[in-house]
Amino acid sequence: MSLQWTIVATFLYSEIALVILMMLPFISAQRWHSVFKSRLLKSLDRHSHIFFNIFVGILFLLVLDALREMKKYGGVAHEFPEQPLAQTAMHMKLFRAQRNFYIAGFALFLFLVLKRLVLLLSTQSTVTASYEAAIRQAKSASETAERLMKSNVSRAR
Repeated sequence: MSLQWTIVATFLYSEIALVILMMLPFISAQRWHSVFKSRLLKSLDRHSHIFFNIFVGILFLLVLDALREMKKYGGVAHEFPEQPLAQTAMHMKLFRAQRNFYIAGFALFLFLVLKRLVLLLSTQSTVTASYEAAIRQAKSASETAERLMKSNVSRAR
C-alpha cells in the first residue's frame, strides 16, 4: 500500500476507534462537552471549519481517484485471454483500486458521522444543563410561592 493510502487507512482506523469510544454509555455527554471545550480544542476551533472542508475535499479526491482506477482496470482483464499472468496482474490492480475506494469512502463517511456525533453530544450536554437549571429554578420558584402563601395565610388570621 502506498503512503497516501496507509495514511487514509490509519485515519479510518482512528475514526472507528473514536466512534466506538464516543458510543460508550458510561462516558456522559457532559464529559464529552468538557473535552470539546478544552483549551487545546478551543484553540483549534477557530479554524476547524477550514480544516474540515480541506480534509473532506482531500478524501473526496481520493474517492474519485479510486473510482478512476477501478474504471481503468475494470475491463482490461478481458483483453488478455491467453496470458494468465497479465490477467492476474490486472485483477490485482483492480482489487487494490476497489480496496482504496472502500477505505477512502468509509473514511469520508465516518468523518461526516464524527462531525455530526460531536455536534449531537455537545447539543445534548447543553440541553441537559439547561434542563437541570430550569428544574432548579422551578423548584426554587415553587418553594418561594409556598412560603409566600404560608405567610399570607398566617397574616390573614
